[in-house]
Amino acid sequence: MRNKISPDKKRIVLIDDATIKKLKESVREESQTIVHCHYVSKRKYINGGWVNIYPTTFLQSNKNSDVLKMQHAENIPMSPDVHVFSKVGELKSFVLYFPAIPKDWDEFSLVEKTTTAEGFVVRNIKRNNIGVYEIYLS
Repeated sequence: MRNKISPDKKRIVLIDDATIKKLKESVREESQTIVHCHYVSKRKYINGGWVNIYPTTFLQSNKNSDVLKMQHAENIPMSPDVHVFSKVGELKSFVLYFPAIPKDWDEFSLVEKTTTAEGFVVRNIKRNNIGVYEIYLS
């Protein structure tokens, strides 16, 4: 048994180890999925063109239609804003944040749903135990 002093500091509450173990198993730890993305500007565009990310980007299970919506993006403008490249072949790296991938997702896809153009799609990303991924976009 472990002793825990109550907030009022006047009494000690005893919590047995089995109860502590049960509580730990029932509590879901906060976690997230981090996707490091790399995009190289293309030859077909003058000075390499531009890039952005739509807020409607999500991860989708390859087993079913379950999705995790993007929560945050770093180092890339959110549409309709754009990052304009200065030359062909320029690298733009950015990070996308999503909720934790469920344990039953063995593989998933990154999908950028856009309204006007083709968005990024990366299929068959293998789930790992750390929740951090690195992908190259084209």
